[in-house]
Amino acid sequence: MAHIVFVILCFLMDEVLSVLFPNSYLINDLIFVSNLGFCAMVLTIRKFSFIDSCLFAFVCGMIYDFCFANTFLIYAIIYTIIACLLQLWSKHMTETLFESIVLAIVTVFVKDLLIYCYMSFQRITSMSLMLWAERYELLTLLGNAILVMAIFYLIRIKDDYLEVKALRIRKGEKVEWFKLKSKQ
Repeated sequence: MAHIVFVILCFLMDEVLSVLFPNSYLINDLIFVSNLGFCAMVLTIRKFSFIDSCLFAFVCGMIYDFCFANTFLIYAIIYTIIACLLQLWSKHMTETLFESIVLAIVTVFVKDLLIYCYMSFQRITSMSLMLWAERYELLTLLGNAILVMAIFYLIRIKDDYLEVKALRIRKGEKVEWFKLKSKQ
């Protein structure tokens, strides 16, 4: 439950950043799109099992579809595909800051590329791949590389909190067990 709340809060931070840094979709402007929620999801589900990560990604995609993007199942399917790829990639990585940044940026690129391919296939956009990479993706990847560092440390704080909470619960169970054992 704490994981989904954390990811939703990061999606809300994306919306705050989109208000602070509004985008102009003119062909000559660079565009920055914050992906805090997506990066938080990626860095969170890399520790989950395959089924759990796919389900978590699907739920996060549904939340993003209905609450933020106003689409139907596009992000849910793309996030699930990313979760499947992430399970393959995570087996060969550790949890250092550098590898986490690279993993988050690569998955942001793959997500945006899948969305671009979908939009091109549906003829929603007529932008060339090079123009898309130059105007849309460049600033998005650079900006999110900086934001991923903050997400990385927030995830560490969240995981430490959850671990302390679990230890406290286990310690309380141990005390209860000794009380029951002493009554016999």
